[in-house]
Amino acid sequence: MSASSESEKMFYNAVWNAVGCSHREIAKLKSGADTWEEVFKKLNRAEARDPETEWIKLEKSGVRFIFSEEPRFPELLREIYWPPFGIYVKGEIEFLKNTTVAIVGTRKATEDGLELARQFGRELAEAGVTIVSGLAFGIDSRAHKGCLDANGKTAAVLARGLDEIYPKSNERLAGEILSAGGALISEYPPGVPPLPHRFIERNRLVSGLSLGVVVIEVPESSGALATARFASEQNREVFVVPGPAEHRNFFGSHRLIRSGARLVSKPLEVLEDLNIIEPSESIGAGETPEEKIILEIIENSSAPLGIDKIIEMANLESRAVNQAITLLLLKNEVKEEGEGYIIV
Repeated sequence: MSASSESEKMFYNAVWNAVGCSHREIAKLKSGADTWEEVFKKLNRAEARDPETEWIKLEKSGVRFIFSEEPRFPELLREIYWPPFGIYVKGEIEFLKNTTVAIVGTRKATEDGLELARQFGRELAEAGVTIVSGLAFGIDSRAHKGCLDANGKTAAVLARGLDEIYPKSNERLAGEILSAGGALISEYPPGVPPLPHRFIERNRLVSGLSLGVVVIEVPESSGALATARFASEQNREVFVVPGPAEHRNFFGSHRLIRSGARLVSKPLEVLEDLNIIEPSESIGAGETPEEKIILEIIENSSAPLGIDKIIEMANLESRAVNQAITLLLLKNEVKEEGEGYIIV
């Protein structure tokens, strides 16, 4: 890379360190200027640190910066609306040229949701898919771990500089991601803290790096809804795993399904919909083993059956029954009556 390009990186880094604001505000500063050196020279000198000193710190920390014009920059991320000027990276990112899928969801997930996130991460990785997520508690962390279970490579996108891991309790997981050949990615230089607006900015990168986004357990106020919205705007596929109709962790999930997101119940369906594997023979309404069992139980009952009774009679895990019931409700195979379910 030319000396001038390295110099531009140094001044870009210095501008971020001096201003510490959002992507949109940085874009306004750059408007009308040909170079980042010009932008830096316009700053209040009291705010600005020495560019060379800050760049040396960056290099010593093991963090690299890649401009969006460079060949190494992820192609999918270059295509999005509101693309980053560049990204800070720890680890390697060549693997992001492979098929990538994001898995996101609530930090306060149920045990069933956490297990599903790990399953999706593991089985998608076993099929050669790279997993992208945000290293947050809950669904994000389990998706990364599932990918690592399958010896896959995963990328974690942070909402702060890469000098510190957020949340701090995930430092070990971040180390495991790097040891496995994965990457930590951020739009922000070291030292930039994780302010609320940066999580929203981060979410557009999670979806932007991916061909599709799998949503697991999303309440109405979850930040994962923003990731799904960005994915739709970026022409990415949005996949949603349904859950119990009355559970608040799925209120946002079901709203996404009603808005046109693809309903999936297992990783195989994601692989088929993204044309990673050939579609298997399609399954009709009520034709999964769990749905067949549940339909037969409800049909043979003389009164509406509650979920606990169905679980007992079906001898299935509660997660499997809840998911099957939700699918049957969405397909209008069964309906709620009183405190139970009947055949439509």
